[in-house]
Amino acid sequence: MDGVGNTKRLRRMVGVLMGAAALMAGTAGCGGSGKAAGADRAGAPADGAVASPGGTPGPGPERLKALLVAEGEKFGPYEVGEPLLDEPMSEDYEARPAQCRPLTSLGKAGHTAQAFAKASVPDEWQAIDTEILLRSYRDAGAAAAAVKSLADAGGRCAGGYTEDRALVEAKVLKVEPVRAPALGDEARAYRIVTQDVKDPGIALYKYLTVVRSGSVTLAFRSDVMDTKDFGGVPQEIVTGQWDKFAKGSAASAS
Repeated sequence: MDGVGNTKRLRRMVGVLMGAAALMAGTAGCGGSGKAAGADRAGAPADGAVASPGGTPGPGPERLKALLVAEGEKFGPYEVGEPLLDEPMSEDYEARPAQCRPLTSLGKAGHTAQAFAKASVPDEWQAIDTEILLRSYRDAGAAAAAVKSLADAGGRCAGGYTEDRALVEAKVLKVEPVRAPALGDEARAYRIVTQDVKDPGIALYKYLTVVRSGSVTLAFRSDVMDTKDFGGVPQEIVTGQWDKFAKGSAASAS
């Protein structure tokens, strides 16, 4: 059981360290070539939307953040907390074989803008910890391709793979599809069974749910500081985020 708590504490510690490193890298980048920075911004829409050569562009970072649940919002017993990083730790993970990567870092399947928030049950030792990540793609086709890569990985990597978590490696024992919510244009959901990094005899559970709506994907990743199978991403969190996203998207379209 110590390995369970240590795994999550290690993830948080690495998150803080990587966040600091990202901040230092960003500060150093401010002194870089003005030509390169200008090239990145050239031709970008004034509202910050992601440019699309053939289709409706996905929302830019600021708009995406407005569609994300905010810190302090409550959905049943769950309250949105402050994220450790601007993006979740999982986006920095790698997988072996590489074809399993979408199960660990869907953003590496071509994301172009993202926002992140973390929801958790406060003041409870065995709380369900859920990360929410909205990703904006260049168009609906690109977002659909990312979800397809996730579906392909779910099938090819059902028997397990290795997850590189920067400071440690974790053995994923199996990946199983579970019932996905009937939301958006399509949705996928998986139960991922992982071997504890400290005690190989302990199996840990986490759940991943991804919903696509047009050029945006809404991803939910849940786990617990315990060995129990908690049954999935809390429905209240999925519904709460979806409602905010759907209402915000409808308002901007009107």
